[in-house]
Amino acid sequence: MAIVDALQESATVKQAANRELWRDMLADELGAPLEPYAGEGVRPWLLQLVRTCTDVEYGAACLARSLEYVEQESASVAALWPLVDEWEAVDFFDSADLDHLRPVLESLRPAELASLARRASRSRVQELPRWCQTGWQVFLRLAGQNTPPDELPPSMAFVALAADRLVEEGSVDAAAGLRRFNRSQAQRLGVENLLAEWQHAELPQPAPSVVPAYLMIQFEPDRNEDGCFYLTHWRQSDSTGWHPVRGETVRLCREELEQAVEGLIEESEARWAELRQPVILEFILPWELLNEPVEWWSKESGHPDPTPLAMDYPVLVRSLERLQRAAWHRPWHAKWRQLKERPADSHPHWSRPEPDKAYFFHLERELKEDAHAVCLVLSEPPGDDSGTGRREVLAGLRAGVPAMIWHRSDCSDPAFQDAIGEILQDRGLGSLADRVARWRSDALALGPEEWDAHVGRHLAILLDDPERKPGPTGPV
Repeated sequence: MAIVDALQESATVKQAANRELWRDMLADELGAPLEPYAGEGVRPWLLQLVRTCTDVEYGAACLARSLEYVEQESASVAALWPLVDEWEAVDFFDSADLDHLRPVLESLRPAELASLARRASRSRVQELPRWCQTGWQVFLRLAGQNTPPDELPPSMAFVALAADRLVEEGSVDAAAGLRRFNRSQAQRLGVENLLAEWQHAELPQPAPSVVPAYLMIQFEPDRNEDGCFYLTHWRQSDSTGWHPVRGETVRLCREELEQAVEGLIEESEARWAELRQPVILEFILPWELLNEPVEWWSKESGHPDPTPLAMDYPVLVRSLERLQRAAWHRPWHAKWRQLKERPADSHPHWSRPEPDKAYFFHLERELKEDAHAVCLVLSEPPGDDSGTGRREVLAGLRAGVPAMIWHRSDCSDPAFQDAIGEILQDRGLGSLADRVARWRSDALALGPEEWDAHVGRHLAILLDDPERKPGPTGPV
């Protein structure tokens, strides 16, 4: 079996400790226990493990996804994903002969594939994963997608669009073969009417989704060299579920980060040119960069009038340390559920340090005991040392507090105190990010010469949703 062959070549599978880590992650993905390796031969164990996964819906995808958590963009992961897509396609089409489709679909122009996939999925697929390089691979990928009721399966819609394109190019015989395949599958699935509607009707444009798209940008320090970071990003635009697409990881110096983010945003906007959803930027920051005013970094920096990111996007900060520290996740989930499900019963906690050396211990204790405290207002901005602001953030992270607000330079500023009082005056904290965005908008309205005097220019908000985790993190 090709899937077993690919797994057997994996460095993770060959190393006992990493193999157990991968097995644990795979069990979590499946939601079921898996037998540990008993030392009686790796291949038989892998065969049994793959059989267990393929007996579960989307279990094959769990194999690849869990291996990606450990290896990231390894050769084994790159080889495994296309095999998983093919497995799911064969399963969806009930073991039908698909081989005759391959050369025809591989003749499609690569530049058109993303556009065809968007149309076939009715805009649910906005971006193709990196292993989808040919029309054949896109077809296999779409075959594993969920199909809403009363819609033609996206893979069949893709075949129909490919046939239309081939007719336009004069490849009538090849197009006829694709259409024969679609007719036979439509009859098997009982979707003849849906196929006819697709082929003979102008499909209406879907209504703009209210589900935002996310560009998640993560900076992880290079622990071997000060001042260097690994930049990783994920794009998420699937309105039907959380399926972030991971970009490449690059190593950069501190002074290169802002320019790299500008290029990343420009590339993402080009990919999302047809996107009809709002876009949110999330920066996953380590301690060293937690107080960096990323929302005021620029687009169009080469222009005399660059655009601050806050003008075009809601910008949120997240904690890299919390994301990577699984021991902090249970209270994080609990307080997030409180904020999400009972916002009217949620409230902030103002940190007011006292000379008592045990203050930070008691701050953590109070936050943990008060299940309704879901937002922490810092008394000092978090620096890159072990000062008050950083210790307050640490207490909040340990207690699971999902939201934190501070002034980037002076939390004792009376204007900041007044602004936070207004932002938090309503006990319902569900629209916290929107209220902070309005203050930033007020600062923007003053223009570059005057906005530094407005408190909205200095407001920072950490808002951490545990249900929106990115894919595998960068190097640890």
